[in-house]
Amino acid sequence: MPTLLAFPAWRDNPYLNLLYLATRGAGWDVQGTTSFDELVRRTRGLGAADVLHVHWTSPICQTAPDETTARERLDTFVATIRAARASGVRLVWTVHNKLPHEVAYRELELELARHLTELADVVVQLNGHTVEAVADEYVLPVEKVVTLPHASYLGVYPDSMTQAQARAVLDVPPTSPTIGFVGQIRPYKGITTLLAAAGRVARDVEDLTLLLAGKTREDVLPQVEAALPQGVRTVRHHDFVADEQMQTWFRAADVMVFPYERVLNSGSVLLSATLGRPCVLPREAHLVAEFGDEPWVTFYPPGGDAVESLARAIRSALRSARRTAHDATAYALRYPPYAMSRDFLRILDGQAPVGPAPRALAG
Repeated sequence: MPTLLAFPAWRDNPYLNLLYLATRGAGWDVQGTTSFDELVRRTRGLGAADVLHVHWTSPICQTAPDETTARERLDTFVATIRAARASGVRLVWTVHNKLPHEVAYRELELELARHLTELADVVVQLNGHTVEAVADEYVLPVEKVVTLPHASYLGVYPDSMTQAQARAVLDVPPTSPTIGFVGQIRPYKGITTLLAAAGRVARDVEDLTLLLAGKTREDVLPQVEAALPQGVRTVRHHDFVADEQMQTWFRAADVMVFPYERVLNSGSVLLSATLGRPCVLPREAHLVAEFGDEPWVTFYPPGGDAVESLARAIRSALRSARRTAHDATAYALRYPPYAMSRDFLRILDGQAPVGPAPRALAG
C-alpha cells in the first residue's frame, strides 16, 4: 500500500490524528516524524505513489541554532523534495499559518514558502480565503489550492459536564459572568490585551471571572503576573491542559476570547464551537469571511485602542451568550472529524472535497 509521510507529526496533535482516519482506513501506511534529519532520511526512501504531507514549516529553518545551519537545512530540504518528486512522490502542503509565529530567519522562511508553492502538487488551505490572507508575503498558485476546512472536535474530547459542574470544579460562582482563554499562553496570542480588556469590562460587569489555562513559558509568566487586572476574579492554570480537562475550562465560561495578534487558523475556535461556547475574535478579513455570518462569533477591530475595542466586544458577547451557545453547537455539527478525514482522502484520490453540510441541514 502507498505511504503517507506527515511532517511534523506530533503524536498528541488531535488535528493530525483526525485528519488521517479515513486515509488509514483505506489502507495507507501513514507515518510521521518531528525530526528534520528523519524527514530527510524517510523522504529519500519514498517512491512512486507515495505522498509527503508538510504541515507547519517552523522545524525546517526556524529551530536551527544559527542562520548558516538554517540555510543548509533549507537547501537540503529543497534538494530532497526535488529528488523525491522526480521519483514520483507527490507533495501536499497544508498552509496552517502565514508564517511561523516566532520567526528567527524571516527571509529563509519566505524562500521556503516560495519553494513549497512551486514544488507542491496540492496546496491545502483550511480557511477559504488563505490565498488573499498570505498574498502580502508570497503567492499561492490558485490552480493548486484546495479548501479543506478544519473540522469540529465532536466525539474527540469528553463532553458530559454541565456549566454548574464545571464551575464547581474551578470554584467559580454559579452566576458570575465568565470569560475564558485556553491554549498556550504566548505573547502573539494577545494575552496582555485580554487582561487589560478584562479590567475595563469589570468596571460595569459585576463579579466578572477570567479563566486562563495553558502552558506558559517561564519568560512569559512574569508578563502575565504583572498585567493581571485588579478587581477581577482570575482562575489560572499555567500548564498543559489534558484532554479530559478541556470541557471543564470551556464549560465554566460563558464566552471564550481569542485576541490573537497574528492568526490564520485556530483549532481553539473549533473546540469552542464543539463545546457550545460563543467566542470573540479579531476582525481580520479572512476570519470575517469565514465566520462573519455566525451569530456565536463576535469581532473587534484589533487596531487603534484594541483594549477598549476588545472590552466592548466582550460585553456584547456576554449579553448574547445564552442565545448564541446553541448556534455554536450547530456549527460544530456541520463538519465532524470523520467528514474532514474522508475529504482529505478524496484529495489524495484527485477528487474535490465535499465540505461542511449546509447550515439549514445542520440546524
